[in-house]
Amino acid sequence: MRLFLPALLVLTLLPAAARAAGKPETLPNARATAQLVGKLTQSGRVHGLVVGFVNASGRATYGFGHFGEGRDSAPPDGRTLFEIGSITKTFTGQMLAQAVMEGRLRVTDPMRLYLPQGVIAKDSPLFWVSLLDLATHTSGLPETPANLPSTDPRNPMAGYSTAMLLDYLRTAKPIAPIGQDFYYSNTAAGVAGLILARLWDTDYETLVKTRLCAPLFMRDTTIALTPDQAARMTRGHAADGNVTPNWDVTGLEGAGAFRSTAEDLLAYAAANLGIVPTPQLPAMKLAQLPRKHVSSIPTLYIGLFWNVMNFAGKEYVLHAGRSGGYFALVLLSPEDGAAVVFLSDTEGDFSDEGWKLLELVSGKRQP
Repeated sequence: MRLFLPALLVLTLLPAAARAAGKPETLPNARATAQLVGKLTQSGRVHGLVVGFVNASGRATYGFGHFGEGRDSAPPDGRTLFEIGSITKTFTGQMLAQAVMEGRLRVTDPMRLYLPQGVIAKDSPLFWVSLLDLATHTSGLPETPANLPSTDPRNPMAGYSTAMLLDYLRTAKPIAPIGQDFYYSNTAAGVAGLILARLWDTDYETLVKTRLCAPLFMRDTTIALTPDQAARMTRGHAADGNVTPNWDVTGLEGAGAFRSTAEDLLAYAAANLGIVPTPQLPAMKLAQLPRKHVSSIPTLYIGLFWNVMNFAGKEYVLHAGRSGGYFALVLLSPEDGAAVVFLSDTEGDFSDEGWKLLELVSGKRQP
């Protein structure tokens, strides 16, 4: 069973030969954007998608395809909610960085110090797993815990809980050397989210919404939906076009529970690039700092859950999310001061389109 697929691995193609180009003075228009992604919806490969751009000139969003199921349904737009899957992990990394900046913890601390007493016993093989190990996917914890109760592949996280996660950790054994080998882990991200919520004595959703989303005016970035948000929430689609149910991610919220909009994620991207000055910027830069190299992918480094690609000395900061019936991507080019948000309500890998859209907004050839 594959949950929140390690979409970062589909974003590691070697760059094409670079060619210099001037930075555009304005944002891409709808026509230029349609030339790159319009075929996805016109061909039926994607039911509906939204593309967002941000650079020093401002922000723009464009929707394609359909929001509803009818042929006459309007396209989704910048306020349409999508599942964003593992992009949630970057929120977890941001909260971890904020905790470091506030002196609440050190990333080298063992995770056991922030879990209920007795969960990680002295003889546990996880005794020395650090917070940094969790955030860089080197904890040795598996992709998903072994005690997920759901038997429905269309909603695989349903029914899980914090209590179940803690029970799992009491007897869990690493499947890879701790602190060494990269092994993409939703379990680790879920544990990190739990630890951070405990640190601030709240739940994970409240933590992210109050300390990250509210200051950035990301009002539609949420787990639980208001009636208005539910009316603006897309329905996911399998590759064959059939509607799939939205996921209920419980117990592992820090791995991939959030929903969001292109407008909110552009605000998040602008803050991470420093285009819009915010008090969160120092912690954001700390979260983006490359921490560990993935030896199997020479261009890939891991920050605090952010993926950092290095092509010929130029860094890109990114994360993708792939949950049931959705693909989401936030792709930042700090050197160019530009970013792309791509949200699709249909399963697939649209990372190539993401890089091409980054070329459009930056005016430079990208990987």
